[in-house]
Amino acid sequence: MIPVIIPAYKNKNQLDRCIAHLKQQTVEVEIFIRDNSVDNVYFTAAINEGITKYLAEDCEYILALNQDMYLEPGAIEEMLKFMDSHPQCGIGTPLQLHPENPDYVVYGGCLQAFPFGKHRQGPLSDFVKDEPLFWGNGACMMLRKEMIREIGLLDKNLVFIGSDSDYCFTARSRGWQVWRIAGARGVHEHGASGAVANTDMDLLKINDVLYFGRKWLTGGLYKELSCEGENCTPEVIDTIMRQLEDARNGLVEAR
Repeated sequence: MIPVIIPAYKNKNQLDRCIAHLKQQTVEVEIFIRDNSVDNVYFTAAINEGITKYLAEDCEYILALNQDMYLEPGAIEEMLKFMDSHPQCGIGTPLQLHPENPDYVVYGGCLQAFPFGKHRQGPLSDFVKDEPLFWGNGACMMLRKEMIREIGLLDKNLVFIGSDSDYCFTARSRGWQVWRIAGARGVHEHGASGAVANTDMDLLKINDVLYFGRKWLTGGLYKELSCEGENCTPEVIDTIMRQLEDARNGLVEAR
């Protein structure tokens, strides 16, 4: 049994279609829906709620799935076979196909994460091999429970976007791998994250991007949380790093 976590939001047609495709899978699934339509906790909190529910269950993997992602019948089985044969793969992602042209891949692997993410695209024939990724798109991620127990839940400070790349970078920093699984495919319609923007949604996205940048790009979070934070100017950090590198080189030469 594979638990599937779906953060649902105000689009019953998408949710019904997503569930219909899950019921056609060649492996047994259990569907957990966190309906955000009334008390919207957004993406990250919804996924974490589902992960917490299943951490104590007897399963090796948990699938996080957007309601606008419609998996082909063998997609979950393909992801399971790959991850079973690649024990260091902590996060596996399928190919995401264009809703009006299933021979065109809209998410075939993620490139730049900052600020809003870029993805490899092109004809399906260009994506016939499995490939390790920098990060995987959160519309569909197969998560290894052993990895979750080691690295924890998704960072709740990333409310709506960025939690997928953040989680992948965190996993990779601990020695886990992220892969694109070419045999697993599904059609991806744009949902809330890709819809026409409004002011509230723009603010959510910008706040997430700023947090991501402060966490991964500038060291801003460490400066806020540490005793020496006020002194951590770029010049001071560069000086300390050079001193440490010189000390390391001196030790190597003295061996």
